[in-house]
Amino acid sequence: MEAPENYDIPALRSRLTALLGSDAGIYPVHLEQQFPRILEKIVALWGQSSLDGFLADLMVTTRSGRQGFPPEVLTEIFKLSNAHAALGLTPDKSIGTGWNWIDDPELFKREFGKDGGE
Repeated sequence: MEAPENYDIPALRSRLTALLGSDAGIYPVHLEQQFPRILEKIVALWGQSSLDGFLADLMVTTRSGRQGFPPEVLTEIFKLSNAHAALGLTPDKSIGTGWNWIDDPELFKREFGKDGGE
């Protein structure tokens, strides 16, 4: 956990709440309290396509040995990711569900079977 006193939390809260507009109800209270450095980066990147990738990397890491976020923080990151993705700043090919690589669902079924190859 990071020391919140190193960050201007009221300013970050005010800025992100304004950026969220009608979605201000999803303001990440737990993220603010536990990971202010990440909150600061989210506020700095809001409105830029690079934030979508940053949030995706927070939700699914490729680095081994990572503990992951507490569930309430992960939920807040997910909600922020959805709100930001709704702005349409990132082309669909750069973000997705993890199944975007399947161009032809029928071919996938033939190759791997209905249950994914079991």
